[in-house]
Amino acid sequence: MKTIASMAVALWGLLGAGCARQTAVVSTPPAPKATAVSTVMRRQVLNAADAGEGDTLAAQWRRQLASDPLSVEPRLALAAHYRKTGRPELELEHLRVAVERFPSSREARLALAASLRGAGEPADAAAALQELLALQPAAADDPAVLNQLGIAYDEAGDWRRGEQAFRRAVALAPKLDYLHNNLGYNLFQQQRVPEAVPALQQAVKLNPRSETARNNLGMAVARWPGAAVGDALKHFENVTDAATANSNLAAALIEQQRYGESRRLLEAALDYNRSHAAALANLRLLSELDGKPLTVPLRPRVGPVRRSLAVLKKIFVPPKGDTP
Repeated sequence: MKTIASMAVALWGLLGAGCARQTAVVSTPPAPKATAVSTVMRRQVLNAADAGEGDTLAAQWRRQLASDPLSVEPRLALAAHYRKTGRPELELEHLRVAVERFPSSREARLALAASLRGAGEPADAAAALQELLALQPAAADDPAVLNQLGIAYDEAGDWRRGEQAFRRAVALAPKLDYLHNNLGYNLFQQQRVPEAVPALQQAVKLNPRSETARNNLGMAVARWPGAAVGDALKHFENVTDAATANSNLAAALIEQQRYGESRRLLEAALDYNRSHAAALANLRLLSELDGKPLTVPLRPRVGPVRRSLAVLKKIFVPPKGDTP
């Protein structure tokens, strides 16, 4: 029988729900061993790209960089261009140089931290931001810096330091919903559900259209001891269709080994949509975990009256793209 951890990929209905800073881990084959020739050739390719060969915009920024070497803006613009064009190595290289030459630049440090996080180096990203705080004590009063610091610590698995950064950010900017969401998500990851729920409720209160906060709140309520399944389900239903909402909550309950409730939710999801891929994947996982047959419930399809009620319930669909 497979464990929940080894089958986490089957919970993609939940992972796709927009919860803050959740990432999927994909195994990749080992990279071929670098030889002296391949290393030189790769450096030549990077040098050509960095020189702007075939890239008129990069060449334009490099000319501006050469004419104004004492300004950080051209180098940041060039790094941003490399990010947009899918060349993260060059982006990171230019941001490192920018921080080296302009160590007190808030913009350079934030950009470097974001690039390091993208490269899978959150601990280095946190270190870059901590250096900024040491060089510029005023940055400790900047919610944007503290938020990025908290995210970097979270991604590095240092939840306690992440919590400290988020709490400082919330104290400075209590009306920013995404700060409350990130604090709530951090507390949830520390299994401190009674503290996580109020933080996430505040995020939803400040921004009722926040899909991320509502999904996180649904997960936290589902983890609350003695909470009714319906209380958690309503938060998922506020941001997605009924089938996905039931499947997402079922995935959260599978992690808690609440298999009976999970199966009923998956049956409801497939009642709404028999071909719902996430619900079917979660049902296959559940069948392996609880040993019960993998059977799709033979229920009548959703009738027109019930379908109308579901549509009325979902009039106010929140937009995609919450503030990170």
